[in-house]
Amino acid sequence: MTDQIQRPGPQAAVDTGGTFTDIGIRDSDGVLRVWKVPSTPSAPDEAVLKGLTEGLDRQNSSPAELSRLIHGTTVATNTVLTRTGARVGLLTNTGFRDILAIAHQARPSIYDGRATRTAPLIPDELIVEVDERMGPDGEIITELTEDAVRTVASQIRELKLDALVVSFLNAYVDTQHEDLAVRVLRDLDAAPLISAATDVTSEMREYDRTSTAAINSYVRPGVSAYMDRLVTGVKDLDVASPLWVMQSNGGLLDPDSASTHSARTVLSGLAGGVVGAANWAKSLNLKHVVSFDIGGTSTDIALIRDGQPDETMAGEIDSLPMRLPSVDVHTIGAGGGSIAWTDSGGSLRVGPHSAGADPGPISYGKGGVDLTVTDAHLVLGRLGSELLGGRFELDYAAAHKRMVEFGDKLGMSAEDCAEGIVKVITVTMARGIRAVSVERGVDVRACHLMAFGGAGPLHGADLSHELGMASAVIPPLPGIASAVGMLDAPVRRDYATPVRAEDADGLEGLKRDFEKMAEQARADAEVDGMEHHLFVDARYIGQSTELTIEWKKDWDEQRELFDSAHEERYGFRDPDAAMEIAVARLSAIAPQEDRPFASPGPASDHIEPDGHRDVYVDGEWVKTPIYDRSAFGAGTVIPGPAVINQFDTTTYVRPEQQCRCDDTGFLHLTEKEQK
Repeated sequence: MTDQIQRPGPQAAVDTGGTFTDIGIRDSDGVLRVWKVPSTPSAPDEAVLKGLTEGLDRQNSSPAELSRLIHGTTVATNTVLTRTGARVGLLTNTGFRDILAIAHQARPSIYDGRATRTAPLIPDELIVEVDERMGPDGEIITELTEDAVRTVASQIRELKLDALVVSFLNAYVDTQHEDLAVRVLRDLDAAPLISAATDVTSEMREYDRTSTAAINSYVRPGVSAYMDRLVTGVKDLDVASPLWVMQSNGGLLDPDSASTHSARTVLSGLAGGVVGAANWAKSLNLKHVVSFDIGGTSTDIALIRDGQPDETMAGEIDSLPMRLPSVDVHTIGAGGGSIAWTDSGGSLRVGPHSAGADPGPISYGKGGVDLTVTDAHLVLGRLGSELLGGRFELDYAAAHKRMVEFGDKLGMSAEDCAEGIVKVITVTMARGIRAVSVERGVDVRACHLMAFGGAGPLHGADLSHELGMASAVIPPLPGIASAVGMLDAPVRRDYATPVRAEDADGLEGLKRDFEKMAEQARADAEVDGMEHHLFVDARYIGQSTELTIEWKKDWDEQRELFDSAHEERYGFRDPDAAMEIAVARLSAIAPQEDRPFASPGPASDHIEPDGHRDVYVDGEWVKTPIYDRSAFGAGTVIPGPAVINQFDTTTYVRPEQQCRCDDTGFLHLTEKEQK
């Protein structure tokens, strides 16, 4: 009897957005299918389970067949942004209760005397001090006693906290005092959840470390309750696969770890798109790619080099620092819902404020009164009157009427006004692209723009043309790219140890630190075969920030790697300055098995448009063919101008460009060859 090959079951990813929850399902042959359901902000798990069930039903699959289930959540993100988290207290050193309020030297707007910082998550009245002091080298200056902790326990209990953070100066060098305080306070039931800052991040910089721990405790009860409900719901559906949660670093975490280390999920949703863009860039052999994800309110931009997204060890949310590894995303207030307005001088401005999903753009017909970028695209003819395959209708008449009124104030026609709105938002977005390319030492003209999100393909053509980029690349399912990108994310855990190495002799200590982290990683491993990747944070002595680079066992090799990284990032190297290593890092990553892309099939000699529509381009109406993307095959080439429709987005091609479909279904927008 011939042995039959057992094909792996379908994989599913669910990404929760503000308006829709996106579901991406990939079968064993690489065929991707998508589904969208309205999000349920008060109970996000309801939309996740409903969308997953409906998406599988549409392709005649069952939850029991799933070989992988991944979720990108916005619970932690929204909790911080809306300030609806837990009542968190802080126990810190005597005299240092203002550590969160004072923060660091960076200012929101250095020349604006009215600018204020974002309020800390822990208010002053919930901060308690205790006599304790440890020096920068771990020497005990003031011993922390159990009696001192017991004395403050009753004060903490009276605050009726949901969670308590214990953060002492220099505890990253020696955690014994934080550990003692946590143990005693837990024994005395001072608060329901008590954690040491060093359990969240053990790196130096007291403000950043305390802020990270505060964020973790602030979102932890909500994330934990959400994970409990979701895990129960997934079990009730008889899902065969374990549930994995997307974390900010582009890797996956199990629900129990996400419940405890909740701050690691703060950038969960946007990381999925960056991971997807990185994998696609690698598959397409694109050296430099700018990941460009446009939603309704904001645009998330990231640089990808040789298939690897830039990472940062010092991210932030709502201006609050998080000392945790995350994809290095530059977010700007520009999206489909960005509102057009005039400033005090009468000039046209767009964003950063947004109409959001409710009421949304005027064309949504939900009571919106402010013109948005989406309304401008509709008036220009780039968008038709229907979205989502006819499930969502746009009100052209209402958008055009308001555009006429707005244009009259500026002395412009409705069409010129709409084109002006698009051009203004293009300049804003172009600045964001330069921030992750030119400002990091990369020539933007050598970059490819990976445009996705609901509105990304509408803007890709304009931006690649404006900046002279190599091309704009549109994935097969750009509207749910974050969900699709999660399908290829690896299981990952990160570890960090503060160190001090200023010469070759210090490398021996680093080897011991790496082995300790490796032992911990092996103990924590959720899956077999996790590979360990070693890095260090290095700097010239006297600098206040570091660069994270691969670890080299030879000091001279390490120094050359750092000098090269510094020159690429800042434009120079300093051969006279001494180098020091401040942090040792280990990333444990489970290799992800590649699944093939489904080919769109061979191209026909000629594809006919579904129809034509007048599109306003550079001051005049141009009769423009409208195509259905499902008709494109491998090798299909169409000249611009063109509009390409699909279920989850609309792609616009400028007159100077052409669009080519490759053998994996990606669209490549490039400038036409000059004759």
